[in-house]
Amino acid sequence: MNLNYRYAPTDDRSLNIDLDYGRFRTDHLSDQSNAYFDREGSPLTELLNFFDTPTDIDIYTAQADYEQPVAAGTFTAGVKLSRVQTNNTFLFYAVQPGANPEQQLDDRRSNQFDYTENVYAGYLSYQGDLGERWKYTSGLRVEITDATGELTPFRADLQEPPVNLNYVSLFPNAGITYALNARAGNTLNLAYGRRINRPDYNVLNPFRRQLSQLSYERGNPFLSPEIVDNLELGYTHAYRYNFKLAYSNTANQITRLIGPDDEDPRAGYISWDNLASQQVYSFNVSAPLQLTEAWNLYVNASGSHLYNRADYGDGATIDLKAWSYSFFVQNTINLPWSVVAEVGGYFSGPGVWGGVFRYRELGALNGGLQRKFWNERLNVKVSGNDLFYTSGWNGTSEFNGLRSSGAGQWDSRRIALSLSYTFGNEQVKSRRRQTGLEEAAGRVGE
Repeated sequence: MNLNYRYAPTDDRSLNIDLDYGRFRTDHLSDQSNAYFDREGSPLTELLNFFDTPTDIDIYTAQADYEQPVAAGTFTAGVKLSRVQTNNTFLFYAVQPGANPEQQLDDRRSNQFDYTENVYAGYLSYQGDLGERWKYTSGLRVEITDATGELTPFRADLQEPPVNLNYVSLFPNAGITYALNARAGNTLNLAYGRRINRPDYNVLNPFRRQLSQLSYERGNPFLSPEIVDNLELGYTHAYRYNFKLAYSNTANQITRLIGPDDEDPRAGYISWDNLASQQVYSFNVSAPLQLTEAWNLYVNASGSHLYNRADYGDGATIDLKAWSYSFFVQNTINLPWSVVAEVGGYFSGPGVWGGVFRYRELGALNGGLQRKFWNERLNVKVSGNDLFYTSGWNGTSEFNGLRSSGAGQWDSRRIALSLSYTFGNEQVKSRRRQTGLEEAAGRVGE
């Protein structure tokens, strides 16, 4: 829900106020069967578990933004208050097999986790021109974060200390643009910025979730947010062709680690933690090309070098460097009888996901045909995604003495027929804008 007030006495002065409330409710029930067989495939034993894990999340935000011209530029300022409350229940049941299976609550593996986060933020920014060729922007945002989390077990001897986080963060930004040839659309741009990436709420949940009899996952309520410093140098040619060099340094990079379980050496344990740092050097180029009057091509290519570092003690270290690259191509071809064909796809070379997981190359080829009827109000489209079923991932990780291999595939190969019809006056445009809720809602996760 959103309540918005906007006051604009002139075209270049405005005050915008947003009050938002978001409510997320998830009921998650799952049965888990762990069956064991001998070499001949005959059943030995079966362990049955049942999980009841509802989650309630309430998000409140209040935001005010003011803008007005000052001297030869534009001054903006704003404040934002946000409050997030999450209530997570984890009930673990052991199921006795039989004609009438009985569920028995396991007090050692069941608990309640409540998390509250308050963020108080304010910002100032100014942008203007220095002559005909130079433009600049500058700004500063301040955030105060106050968060508490409490894990309540069903047994008093399993009580853990509460989470109390309180910190102040500064986020400056600055940029300058120089027009080499304004009429030809050739510009240079240099920009610096710092941002914060907070973990998803489900990643903060410390429940010990059993994925299988020998595989577990647990969140980390003591995770620190990522702080990213980013420096970019960009060049635009003829308003169309974009080239970018970038460097970023991420402190407290949030990563997913797979290591041996402390309680059962046969089992793997998935957890979340912060890397000491991640450094990335990257290059990107994008270009729309018109090969013929009927054939348009869009190309995007990028390459990067990544360096992850962390030391968790007792030999659990990360010192990983990797090169990665990717390509994206989209062809649009106008065929006879007003038919438009699209053929495109992507290819990604080997890289690193998270802190230690090395994945192999992957990609997909897509295609489609579409045609419009009835004064172009009815659009009929046939499309196919991942035609050769090649977008699945696989790779390995090595951390703390444990080597893990993984692979995944999903129903990415699809054929679809879609029809859309445009009603009413196409000249009427709806007002599109962001409210204060998007950032916090984006951390809800799955």
